[in-house]
Amino acid sequence: MLDEPGIAPARPDGPASGQAGAVEALSLQIGLIGAAIVIGMLLQTLLVQAERLLWVQWSGPLMAYVPLFPLAMIGGVLLQLALTAMGRAHWVDDRLVGRLSGTALDFIIVSALATLSLSVIGDQLWPFILLAMTGLAWATFCLLVLAPRFIPQHWFARGVGDFGQGTGMVVSGLLLMRMADPEGRSGNLERFGYKQLLFEPVVGGGLLTAMALPLAAQFGSLTIFAWSAGLTLLTILGGLRLGRSLRSGGAPV
Repeated sequence: MLDEPGIAPARPDGPASGQAGAVEALSLQIGLIGAAIVIGMLLQTLLVQAERLLWVQWSGPLMAYVPLFPLAMIGGVLLQLALTAMGRAHWVDDRLVGRLSGTALDFIIVSALATLSLSVIGDQLWPFILLAMTGLAWATFCLLVLAPRFIPQHWFARGVGDFGQGTGMVVSGLLLMRMADPEGRSGNLERFGYKQLLFEPVVGGGLLTAMALPLAAQFGSLTIFAWSAGLTLLTILGGLRLGRSLRSGGAPV
């Protein structure tokens, strides 16, 4: 059909085009985000049921303590792979999803700060001070000493997100990154998100976090500390080697 004068032809590559149906763009993006969350909920249910059938009698319930957030991130990856395989990757509007993510991030930051329990901190003040000072010293060491050696370019802008996460929570790191780059032009938030895909399901409130106390009760806290120290040392050595290779090769990070 010929285009009528004065009427712009429909774009075939947007989520609101005929290929995506008549679904309005915003509703489509919200629906895709909801689908990723549902996939994460299904993964969580499968893990809980698999644990109950296979090894709960030896270890006790662990998967029930794995939060939904990292599994929803995996659900988003699976959904994107499925859309790409079906030739529907254009349904995802990066700019609109970015705006939705920014709005959700603002709500998360406000909610997290509003739900902090000051009474719990007051009841355990001295242990809290000891843990806080130790954690702050370690996070500062990682930011000022390790980050410049791990990351050849823009190390502070990228490391400040992990500093905020290590001294508080994920939203604290995201808040610092938003303050350092309000317009999101550096791409640090995207890189932080890619890192979270590996970090969150394992140690960022994921599998190892849920297993920490049961493993410490079974093998002893000193044994778990030695394992953790060994893994930390291997990670530092690997990061130093990767940083040197990136500097010598001149590859941007």
